[in-house]
Amino acid sequence: MRLIERYILWRIAVLFIGTLTASLGIVWTTLVLGRFDFLTTSGQSFLSVIKFAGLLIPDAVPVAMPFAVVIAIANTLSTMNQDSELVVITRPAPRAAPF
Repeated sequence: MRLIERYILWRIAVLFIGTLTASLGIVWTTLVLGRFDFLTTSGQSFLSVIKFAGLLIPDAVPVAMPFAVVIAIANTLSTMNQDSELVVITRPAPRAAPF
């Protein structure tokens, strides 16, 4: 893998992890709040509610992951375009003048 490909992949991976964390928090909160009324009315302890909320995280990952990938790729390419990095990447190398 060339250096520029690793650079782009690294930028996308860092943004993906950050975006996945944020979107996972939102989806997880939505899932927990949807079931919170059932847990509190059935007389469960706070520890049981926390354990149940932790068990919902694997269900939230497949929901949040596609959004995180799209946001990371779009943000990386947009930032690289604004910083004129894409122009530098696509510009062909100068040719030597024939003698």
